[in-house]
Amino acid sequence: MSKLSRTIRAVLLTAAWCATHSQLASAAPDCTPQKAETADMSEGTYADVQASMELLAAKKTAEAIEKLTKIADKGSAYEKAVVNYNLGFAYSSKDDHASAVKAFAKALSFNALPRTQSEQLQFNLGQLYIVAGQHDAGIKVLQEYIASACGAIPAEAHIFLANALAEKKRYDEALPQIDLALSKVKEPKELWLQMKLAISFEQKNYQGCADALVQLIGLVPAKADYWKQLSSMFYEMKQNAESVAVLALAERQGFVQKPNELKNLYSIYMVMELPFKAGMLLQDAVEKNRLPNDEETLNSIADAWINARELARAEATLRKLAGMSEKGEYYFKLGAMYGDNERWKDSRDMMEKALQKGGLKRQGDAWMRLAVAQYGLKNTSAAVTALQKAVGFDETRKQAGEWLRHLSGQVAAEQKAASPDAAT
Repeated sequence: MSKLSRTIRAVLLTAAWCATHSQLASAAPDCTPQKAETADMSEGTYADVQASMELLAAKKTAEAIEKLTKIADKGSAYEKAVVNYNLGFAYSSKDDHASAVKAFAKALSFNALPRTQSEQLQFNLGQLYIVAGQHDAGIKVLQEYIASACGAIPAEAHIFLANALAEKKRYDEALPQIDLALSKVKEPKELWLQMKLAISFEQKNYQGCADALVQLIGLVPAKADYWKQLSSMFYEMKQNAESVAVLALAERQGFVQKPNELKNLYSIYMVMELPFKAGMLLQDAVEKNRLPNDEETLNSIADAWINARELARAEATLRKLAGMSEKGEYYFKLGAMYGDNERWKDSRDMMEKALQKGGLKRQGDAWMRLAVAQYGLKNTSAAVTALQKAVGFDETRKQAGEWLRHLSGQVAAEQKAASPDAAT
């Protein structure tokens, strides 16, 4: 069952079924009074209907149904309409929706009930069709009811119609019905907003999803999922600043707790070029045991500190990583960071350790970085040696080759200048 279907089913099961038995408001002033065929009922029929209602009240449903069934096709159109109307309620009380539908439809077919009662019955019949899974029939009846009713149309009528339309994937028609329902209540109902959210998501209408989620957060601010979903919707719409802001608010309220949620927020911070926030988020999570103090987490923290130019923090984290890893990758990161800050000796030492430990993703870059450090220390011949290694790798062959040709000429000139013959 899809998420949308589950939402629709929840709305159907939790909608105020008491609306089935409630009375509609009086007819609107501009509605022409209905001319009923007759409002008379024989004493015998009246007595039988009254007796059946007493049986229902006493929870003797089978006996009530039997009594009403015997007179369901007797008397005037009005009498048959009233009897079938009550027979439908009797079947409803025992959740026999199929039989209730037949009885209600038959009651309406006589067109003899007072307008208010007829409209209520039409509404009930539409609901029953939908609950029974007869969505096309339910849509037809409810659309006719909403279009022609003189009495006040309850919000639940729009919701039941929206349910049926959504089940038939008629989403463009369903959403306005939900909005009509929401406009008729003082406070929006959570399940109705959830259905609006689900339908909007089916349509890939992320703005509609965001609108529904904002209302849901206003209604149930302590529900963490709504904050996370709203952040995701903003992210889908490439409104990264809003996405980060929402998720950050959720994190402050303690809603972002799970490892994958923390990592997701970290990634968003990094994409938004907020590395300091990213580093602080994971560092705090490690300290509070929400994330393990392992290589993966520490590597992410180190990347954040490097991007934030928090050199002391980055250095401490990378040294910890270098000590726990079997590969030289973290010595390489340390060396690169030192090199970017022209700490040539430190850069050289770390690159040598990285190459010695091995397991590097891009070994050519390490040799290239080592060459730069050696050159910064004015060790030109050592820089040339490192460059000769760097030309053996695809990622650095071109750059190392160009620099090697330049430095080789420089080294030759220096050697010639330093030779005894040159001095003579």
